[in-house]
Amino acid sequence: MKSYFFLFLFALSPFISRAQKLHLILASDYENKDFGMISLKDEEMVSTMFKKISTQIGYHLQTVYVNRKVDGLTEKAVRNAVSDTSIHPNDIVVFYYSGFGTYPDNSPLPSMQLDNPGLFKLEKHSLVSIDEVAAILQTKRLRLGIVMADCRNKMIDRYPTPLPRNTIVKHDRSKEILKKLFLGEPCRILKISSGQKGKPVFTIQRNSVFTYSLTEAFEDMLYAKNLKEVTLNNLLARINKITKSFIPEYAGLSQVPVSCRPAAAKPVVKANR
Repeated sequence: MKSYFFLFLFALSPFISRAQKLHLILASDYENKDFGMISLKDEEMVSTMFKKISTQIGYHLQTVYVNRKVDGLTEKAVRNAVSDTSIHPNDIVVFYYSGFGTYPDNSPLPSMQLDNPGLFKLEKHSLVSIDEVAAILQTKRLRLGIVMADCRNKMIDRYPTPLPRNTIVKHDRSKEILKKLFLGEPCRILKISSGQKGKPVFTIQRNSVFTYSLTEAFEDMLYAKNLKEVTLNNLLARINKITKSFIPEYAGLSQVPVSCRPAAAKPVVKANR
């Protein structure tokens, strides 16, 4: 009898080990003397938020802190994290970068400024674009991928006042709402930058403005009056609204949705001669 039981468990093991996961990949520049502590605080806020989200949607949370890997905050460590074989089809991947960035000429989204270790390296930093991270995730056939870059470059002394929200609810619908938000739309990968190309990206003394607005917007979603309001597009619109409420000159975030599948190669048609 015991042998049958163990055979049954062995047969189930591939399905148990491949339970759907929410992969949270955090890459933050702790070392910068001006913004390092802010990046650390931002990372803590995002981590806490997704712990709650993973529990409510029933996905096991797997968090990777790129800075804590042997290679540190480098191009190799970032690419290894998003290429990891533990990421399976229908998983959710959230990649969050907090630090400096530069904009390439051919994209509205920034490239991350990562460490470039080695005694014989001419450049102190290497650049990896948000587009490159999303392209790697496209090969994974995900349920949802979110690639966020919070590339701040300007400190301000204004402090946010939370916008009013409808906090009167008859019962807790957070599980239903978060499942709709993360699982209710067709598969997609969403690339998000905390600012527009060529515009300032703000931070305050305790954390970045974008990350503050992101966490507030998620909290607001939990008080949605109906499920029709619960979409990723409405979440991003709320981030903009929260930020503009205390920084009127904020130009808004950048978002580029792409398919969660790589583009199919066009067949080569040979002409008969």
